[in-house]
Order: sequence, then C-alpha cells, then structure tokens
Amino acid sequence: MRGKRLHRLLKIIPLIKSGATSFNARKLAKYFQTSKRNIYRDMAILELAGVPFYYDPEFGEGGGYRIHSKWWFPHVGLTDQECLDLAIIARATESSSIPLLEEVCAVRDRLLGTLPSKQQDLIRQASEFFDILGLNIAEHGHCRRVMTTIQTALLQRQQIRGRYFSPHRSKPVRVSLQPKRCFLAGQAWYLAAHDNKDSETKLFRLAKFQELQLLEKPVTVNTNCSLRELLGNAWTVYRGDRDWHVEIWFAPEAADLVAETRWHHTQEIERQKDGSAIFRAMVSGLEEVKWWALGWGPRAKILKPKELAEEVCSLVGGIIGRYQPEQKGSKAL
Repeated sequence: MRGKRLHRLLKIIPLIKSGATSFNARKLAKYFQTSKRNIYRDMAILELAGVPFYYDPEFGEGGGYRIHSKWWFPHVGLTDQECLDLAIIARATESSSIPLLEEVCAVRDRLLGTLPSKQQDLIRQASEFFDILGLNIAEHGHCRRVMTTIQTALLQRQQIRGRYFSPHRSKPVRVSLQPKRCFLAGQAWYLAAHDNKDSETKLFRLAKFQELQLLEKPVTVNTNCSLRELLGNAWTVYRGDRDWHVEIWFAPEAADLVAETRWHHTQEIERQKDGSAIFRAMVSGLEEVKWWALGWGPRAKILKPKELAEEVCSLVGGIIGRYQPEQKGSKAL
C-alpha cells in the first residue's frame, strides 16, 4: 500500500506542476481510481514534504491545485538538446507515427515537472513547432495487450502461445513460440520467435495476433538473435529463396531523392553526367523490391535482373487492365 501511495505522489506532482489541466481532489481521485480521502491524505503528505502547492478556486471547472511556477524537484540534469530530442520523440508518438510507444509521452510529462521553467518552455515550444507526418505506419492500437505479453516474455524468458492469422492460411492457427526479438520495420512491428512446432525461427507480425498468452514455461532455445543474420538482404523483412543483383536507372528528376535516402544496407548509387543515377543493391527476393520499383513509375527503369523487370511489367499490365473501359455487348438485331 505504501508503494502505491508513493507512486501516486510522484505522479501527482508533475500533473499539478504542468498546469495543462486543472486537478482538484475529485478529479485526482477519478484519475488514480481511488477515494477523495486518499487524495486529501496525499496532499497533506506533499505539504509536509515542502511542496508549495495551493488551491485555486478559479482554475478550471470546480477549481484546482497549483504549484508555484518557480519550484521544482531536483532535476535529472538534461541538456537543452536532450530536452529537444525528448520533445520530438514524444511528438512522434503523439502523432501515432510510432505505435506502441505511447508511454514516451508519459515519461516526458513526468520529467516536465522536475525541470527548470526554461527547459519546460523549451519542450513545450518544440512540441508545437515539430511534427512527423506521412510515415503510413500500420495501426497497432489493438496490439497493446499483445505487446505487453511479448515484453514480459522477453524479459522473463518465458514461452508464449496464441492464435495467429497467417496471410497464407484461410483461418487463424494455433502457435507455440519462444520469443527472441521484437522490432519495428517498414510499417509494422514484428516478433522473431522460435516456432516449437516447426523448430525454426520465424517472423510474426504483431497486428496478426488475435490472442497471446504467457506460459509458465522457460525459454529453452538460444535467444541470441542478430537481425542482420535473420533478415539477410531482405528489402524489408521477407527473405526470398536467393539473392539478386538489382540495378535500376533513375531519371534526373528522381535521382536526388533516391540518392539522399538509405533504402537498403547494400545499396550503391552511381551518379551519371546527365543528372540521372543508377541504383545497385544485393536483395534477397524480389517480392518487396518490385513494389518499391513500381512506385517510381516512368522515372525509373529496371536494368537487372530481367526477372524483376518482367514482374513489374506484369504488374503494370494488370493496372492498365483495371482501368480499361468495359466493352459494351453488341445489341441483337
């Protein structure tokens, strides 16, 4: 019980100190799911500890507690640059650009009340001026419980089981796994785990788990997992049966954009005199890279391998077919 109270006290201070929302005893009791009597006791402890709070009847609906703006707990000694970095990371998660990292915002808010007013203002200003858009990351809001289970399993080295909807199956399958690594790649979170049924390491997309349960079974396999060894030369995450030397020509209007981005860890860019560029990489499988190449449209031309060029041509033919007007049937005479 004392531990819960201490935890609550440490959270009450930054809530009041930030001044972003008014909190009276009723609102604090609702926020922490406790009684108003406990909140009054908490406030009495804070008063004995020398926290200079006061009640402002005109602050928000029904009044609220405030803490004098010039007071703060001994801070953690962040530099201004670290404050800016923290603000930008938190802003990214607030924008839902990086799902399953929402607690970064809670960490920022908790630290905010312990920092000098100058650095508090710096973090607030950075939150207003910086944003992150257009990452198009898959929605993972429903995966919070799955992620929590995986985090616990990884840290405590326990096995898990659940139901997983594989894109290669018509219905969910039961899986029994020994987790090794969790990572964000491309647009989604993935779990690298040893599949007990097939006795091999596989990748599982978190959004595809319909349920997941922690087992009272310790992990028995080696969990040392190098993502580079696991993914090989995959364009993003899915490895093909063999590696391909990919060579793509990019028109001058696309060359700068291609050259300024690290698309693949093996890539090489050769700039041409006319402003164009040739992109080269050793890629495992063609399934993922063909969609990337297709996205550049007429600004790119696949030079190697011919198999990749043929697959993209097939995709283009399918797209054209989709947009062809339907042939009207001839009327009977």
